[in-house]
Amino acid sequence: MAAALCVKVHFKQWETMTFMASLEDRVKKIHEHIRSKTKVPVPDQLLQLGSKTLKPHRTLSSYGIDKETTIHLTLKVVKPSDDELNLVLVESGDEGQRHQLQVRRSSSVAQVKKMIQMKTAVIPKEQIVTCNGKKLEDGKIMADYGIRNGHLLFLTFSCIGG
Repeated sequence: MAAALCVKVHFKQWETMTFMASLEDRVKKIHEHIRSKTKVPVPDQLLQLGSKTLKPHRTLSSYGIDKETTIHLTLKVVKPSDDELNLVLVESGDEGQRHQLQVRRSSSVAQVKKMIQMKTAVIPKEQIVTCNGKKLEDGKIMADYGIRNGHLLFLTFSCIGG
């Protein structure tokens, strides 16, 4: 049986997060725990043990953590750049027409829907836009969904009574 560790993650904006892990667990598992509690996307997280930055693919034991029952990690949220993203919009239907969209990570979903309207003539109210299996909701920005350069957006239409 793997040795159980109590992992405490400190971040100045939230209470200390505590959960159990084993020495064989990968750092990625800790990132996922943090994401589930804080909604901070994994790519925007930086975990440190002392002065060492932890790599997602490595195990906790690879950092020399052995019989300690509590480890203290520091979370830093890396502000993603406001890069321009080149996305491809795929319309639903037999032809699956494709459109190029250039948006910023800070672009709101409402702004993107207006761009889509300009390309497709479908009003935002009737658009259902998804990326990576998630429906994009008004009031959020593209960075909230971890959307990266080259990702596909899928456009379907709301159907009343259908």
